Amino acid sequence: MTLGRDTFELNKTEFSEKIGRIIKNFRANSKLVGEPKEFVLRCCRLTERWSKLANDPEVVVYLRTIETAGARRVKMISLERGTTKQPVPKAKLVDELYPVKRIATSATPEEKHYNAVKAAMRGGIYYQLKAYRDSINLPTICCITGKKIIPGHKTDVDHIGVTFSELADKFLCEKCLKYSDVVLKGPPTAKVFKDAALWEQWVMYHLEHARFALTLASGNRSKGADGYCTPEDLIGSFAKEDPEDLALDF
Repeated sequence: MTLGRDTFELNKTEFSEKIGRIIKNFRANSKLVGEPKEFVLRCCRLTERWSKLANDPEVVVYLRTIETAGARRVKMISLERGTTKQPVPKAKLVDELYPVKRIATSATPEEKHYNAVKAAMRGGIYYQLKAYRDSINLPTICCITGKKIIPGHKTDVDHIGVTFSELADKFLCEKCLKYSDVVLKGPPTAKVFKDAALWEQWVMYHLEHARFALTLASGNRSKGADGYCTPEDLIGSFAKEDPEDLALDF
């Protein structure tokens, strides 16, 4: 049993659908009152992350449009008191009340480093995605689904023609590098290449070669990376390195 099921007698799907209806049925910047407000506050009071603000007698519950990673704008619940605003992403609220059993992974050091490098590369070109999104005038047509995109729709800025993964792989190939050759530095959520010149070259390479389109989020997620997968040999290997000399992060 989970905390959510014990409290609300709803399974994970039913709970997610109920929260989803609250978010869908009210416009952005709407103030929740009555039963929807009380249900949201009751949920948040059960969590460690939002319980303090949810228990504040002066807290107000709004629906706000929040910009997230990947230049996406998503309507979500927001707990607010004065100048304090605490977004409550639906997925994270569900995870708090219906935690998933963690399964140990067998990812190799090379695979973990590959993922870290790819995440850093994506973070480095975030401003390009945001600039493209800001340049779009709605309504427009989603190139994946053919449906009209209007204000309020959940959208993504998608790479068209060549996926982000392909661009990242091609850049390293042109530099005769593998992911294991790239050294990172910086805090966990804002890493960059230790080689500043290589970092700038990547940012400019992406700016020159990437092509974008604004798409419906649902269509983009179902499309994925068009089946593309980074070649295993491009990930590289640390096998020949002396473990005592190996330093990936600074």
